Amino acid sequence: MERTILSIDGGGVRGVIPLACLVKLEQETGRPCREQFAMIAGTSTGAVIAAGLALGISARGLLAFYRNLARLAFDRLSWWQVLLNLGNHRYRSEFLAATLDELGARRSLNSLPLDILITATNTESGGTDFFVRDGPGNASKWGTMMLRDAVLASIAAPTYFPAHTATVQGQTYTWTDGGVGVHGNPCYVAALEALSYSADKYPRGETRLLAFGTGRTPNRIDAPQAHLLEWVQWSLTEVLQDSAEWQSYVTHERFGRSGELDFRRYQLEMSNDVMDQLGVEVPSGVDVAQIHLDDVWAMELLERIGRAFAERIDFNDPDGLVLASRPEGDARAGEAPPPGSYPSQIRLRLPVDSPGSPQFERAPHH
Repeated sequence: MERTILSIDGGGVRGVIPLACLVKLEQETGRPCREQFAMIAGTSTGAVIAAGLALGISARGLLAFYRNLARLAFDRLSWWQVLLNLGNHRYRSEFLAATLDELGARRSLNSLPLDILITATNTESGGTDFFVRDGPGNASKWGTMMLRDAVLASIAAPTYFPAHTATVQGQTYTWTDGGVGVHGNPCYVAALEALSYSADKYPRGETRLLAFGTGRTPNRIDAPQAHLLEWVQWSLTEVLQDSAEWQSYVTHERFGRSGELDFRRYQLEMSNDVMDQLGVEVPSGVDVAQIHLDDVWAMELLERIGRAFAERIDFNDPDGLVLASRPEGDARAGEAPPPGSYPSQIRLRLPVDSPGSPQFERAPHH
């Protein structure tokens, strides 16, 4: 029997894009995500989604919930409050904590009805911690941790939210966002956890992984004219985005190409060309590449982008779907790109040699 894993990248308000895709998946199968996935992995906004789905909220319900959550979570502190904390954070985490409690997240990871993996960066060791349920194949370190603490640790993006501190098995830790480093896309560690540390619960050759991105932005810079701050911003964006795509590449090369894992990546470039391909009308003066993780004003637009992207997905296609800008002067829409002609992320769309992968069952029409 095939087992399926869901992985969701970080990305702030752009989390509505994978949520819209999961709404379509639930519509096609007639089942909530919690009944379709044996494991859900998430970083930052992906951790919030993972927690909601694990607690039994449907993707549709979570999408509706997300609209209000983002507006209230990104309620900026006054300038003097930011000044007092020396720029440590510009938003409070209390609302998110209270919301997680209302959803029932004050329960241990071990008590969840499915496997979960949430990433956070340990401020003491500088490494990434991977919060999972205890099992015979792992170190049994984090299973007693409260789900709310795992999520609050994972969303604590530096300068946005305060770092989160919690005590697990008598030891106190402090964490920041799981996307600080190379695990903004948690697909590789989810695959590794499932295939190597889960005591054969996920049979090789019979496990599928759906990995959703939250939109990749074209990262261009006028090198001859760029000043220090522009270079810092460009470099940080390049590191975070390339590491996310590298996780997909390594997952495919390590597990997908051999057939051990049916790996499918879903990602799109946040560019005007891709919006044209999707038929999404972008308001005048708006550059979708400049939508930041706390831009609540863009929620409605992002949802439209997510729904349009979801309509292009065939969940039975083993190649997944990665959309990027066409080469300049190429007006062909919807055709497979020639090898090497698109940006690096499109080259991750490689064939997966996973013979006999069962298809998703569609809901019967009444």
